[in-house]
Amino acid sequence: MSSQPHEPTRATPTTAPGSDRELRADARRNRERVLRTARQLFATDGLGVSLDEIARRAGVGPGTVHRHFPTKEALYLAVATDMLRQLAAEAEELAATADPAALFTLLSRMVATGAENVAVKSALAAAEFDLRTAAPDVAADLTQHVAVLLDRAHAAGVARQDASVDEVMALVAGAFTAIRHAAAETSPERSAHIAQIILDGLRPRPR
Repeated sequence: MSSQPHEPTRATPTTAPGSDRELRADARRNRERVLRTARQLFATDGLGVSLDEIARRAGVGPGTVHRHFPTKEALYLAVATDMLRQLAAEAEELAATADPAALFTLLSRMVATGAENVAVKSALAAAEFDLRTAAPDVAADLTQHVAVLLDRAHAAGVARQDASVDEVMALVAGAFTAIRHAAAETSPERSAHIAQIILDGLRPRPR
């Protein structure tokens, strides 16, 4: 007696079209797209760019931007926090290498990123936002990675032994101020040169 072939079992999609999970993922992608676009426009066009223009350039509706970021200040803070998260991720990658001078690579990237977004940082300061207070976990994560790389640099003798992580972070903040004072925000070459001068102070002094 012959048996009828069984209908192959179709795999149930893990995320059904229109499901809450899919909508959440879509909202997350839109938010990330808006952040990337805002960061680029703030760096090239200044802080005067409107939320509607950011929406247009990001390829989303104005309501999407206003829903995620009801005010310009909220967007500034999100851009700056996202910047810190990316730097923390880069720091983690550098910590996984064997390079004893990875500290200087990270600090150079931190200064370059901060110089690119100095207008955003200035706007937050004017609004009395402190990233260390507004995003303490992200700021602490980045600082911890800097501490790990500083310890490695100390052990290898490529960083001066009397430099603490708090002093290193203060030097980075000072570099932002120096770059802004020199009006070098839009010149990667000049801002990198200023950063190099400042970071050279972390290297061991000649005997």
